[in-house]
Amino acid sequence: MNKMFAPLLCGMLSALVLGCSDTVPVANMLTATPFAPQGHNIYLRGEMNDYAVLSSYLLVQHGEDGYCTLAPLRADWSPYRFKFAAADWAAGSNFGFADPPGVLREGSAPVRLNPNSRFEELRYYPKHDGVYRFCISVDDDGQYWGSVTPARDDELSLIDEIFKRKATSSPLNDADETSLEETEPVDVQ
Repeated sequence: MNKMFAPLLCGMLSALVLGCSDTVPVANMLTATPFAPQGHNIYLRGEMNDYAVLSSYLLVQHGEDGYCTLAPLRADWSPYRFKFAAADWAAGSNFGFADPPGVLREGSAPVRLNPNSRFEELRYYPKHDGVYRFCISVDDDGQYWGSVTPARDDELSLIDEIFKRKATSSPLNDADETSLEETEPVDVQ
């Protein structure tokens, strides 16, 4: 019985997750072209994900913007240090800043990247809690450029939407909060 139920449950959960999201990027994640110079897939690696190699941070082609991925950030945790790099940090696929100081802020110009970086981490200062788009683009001269911008609503997955709603909701007022000690006992008969 369990062998029949498990695939059905997995299929229903997949349909639910994909069906709940009306965003194109979530559906395109399965068919998107990854950024893979030198044959190495490139990931966003930094303080937002403990420098881990996670499929959710794979840079994939994003129209005219180059190759991008999304990451939720909290403003009070800034600056975020990060790089764009392959799983093995290989030369030619390890992108840090080319020109110091390598700092990005909301509305700032893209930063020129060095694909043979060693220790040159970029820094980003988000103004607000939210989901941000991290991108690499290549110009006509073969120069790499890094940018960070707030993600558009139509780019967000279901999980990103939840994070954004939580980040933008206002905290409860002190008057709205009640503890168990302050509530009236209920007489059950």
